[in-house]
Amino acid sequence: MLSGNAAANDAVLKVVLLPYPGYSEYDEQGRVVGHAVDVLTRLFERAGRDFDITLLPIARVRRGLVSGELDVWLGLNNQVGLEAYTVQGRSSFGRLPVHLYYRQGEPVPVWPDSLHKRSLILITNYNYSLPISRVLQDDRLDVEKRSSSSHVGAIRMLLRGRGDYLLDYRGQAVAAMAELGLEYLPHIVVEEPPMRLFISRRRADAAALMDELDLAFESLVREGVDMDVTRQ
Repeated sequence: MLSGNAAANDAVLKVVLLPYPGYSEYDEQGRVVGHAVDVLTRLFERAGRDFDITLLPIARVRRGLVSGELDVWLGLNNQVGLEAYTVQGRSSFGRLPVHLYYRQGEPVPVWPDSLHKRSLILITNYNYSLPISRVLQDDRLDVEKRSSSSHVGAIRMLLRGRGDYLLDYRGQAVAAMAELGLEYLPHIVVEEPPMRLFISRRRADAAALMDELDLAFESLVREGVDMDVTRQ
């Protein structure tokens, strides 16, 4: 948990991020650290809000936003029905490209036509936007879905021919390739969703708080501060 001690004008905001090495993770002392944490710290300090940042898996993030146990999440709008229980910010904290990876020497795929009657490797329990989800559920494509519990394992599956394509977020795939000592695999960009703030509608002041944070974001950008959490 990371606590900010800005001059708070309300109760401490319960802020959550998904764990991601280098961007939001726990150090050896159990503190939340990383580039995304640094960016959010600047934001909340500019807004004059006290805050605690914790790291949780997506299922607990969703439950916390629905119940009001959590106040603010920085993430992607890839949860079905997200708008019903959160207010979404207008500020973009960078984009997280979703890539379709394939093996060297294979033809460049076309999304989604190339998926027809082919096998697609997915990461277990990962969510994508509604347009991507609709493609994956389209019976006319007759896609054979295979899964891996890790990004490294998914890349190994692709290279061993245990799937024709791999769908993954660029950041996790790049980190996995580096771990395996691989050259960057060929790919096409499927989507580039923006990272935004989401505030639980359980807060009576959700809309006002979001306006406040968007204004703080805009003031930092005007000063030349890089608020992109997707790059270091």
